[in-house]
Amino acid sequence: MSTGVTFMSTTKGKIAFCVGGLLFSLVVLLLSMDFSISSLIPNESVLDNLRREQKKAVAAWAVQEAREKEFNAMEKHYRTLIESAWLESRDGSPDVELPKRLNAAASKLELELQNVTAVRRTRLNDQLFLLEMDVNTYATMDLLTAFWNELRSMTPPFSWKRIDIRPEIVQNSDQVYFSGTLRVIGRTEESVTTPTPRKETAK
Repeated sequence: MSTGVTFMSTTKGKIAFCVGGLLFSLVVLLLSMDFSISSLIPNESVLDNLRREQKKAVAAWAVQEAREKEFNAMEKHYRTLIESAWLESRDGSPDVELPKRLNAAASKLELELQNVTAVRRTRLNDQLFLLEMDVNTYATMDLLTAFWNELRSMTPPFSWKRIDIRPEIVQNSDQVYFSGTLRVIGRTEESVTTPTPRKETAK
């Protein structure tokens, strides 16, 4: 028996034959697919394209993150607005309580209000609406400022939609004519839940 036949009959020979056959099959497969080993190594042009795509992805992520923060800030503001709005079951009827609180603030400062209109309602959405009434009087600027501060400290908070201040048409008068629209935000009884802000994506 020849040396080659003897070697092939051994375990090492069989392993060598299998490995050689595997390598031969791999070479044939690569040649049949017209595969080039150079395609495994990207050239500079490919790398440049990848870098550009990476920069676009980073920029898009930054825009999305900024929008996420803006949305959360708006949602937080809306929740605060809902929670601080006039609620009839808690604060009473606005048609009665709003003029009552307004006149109480004026009486505390001995300010005589010339005219206070009835409360008007304007719906903003399914949960919120505006409560407004017009107020006008004559007073000194110091007294008006104290009156505004008194209203500002109330809960739910009062604000002014518009104001008009003009000097009184009387010589040597230290009073001014004041006219304004007082505004309070109200909410419906159904607005018992508020949206939960989304968590910012961790970097």
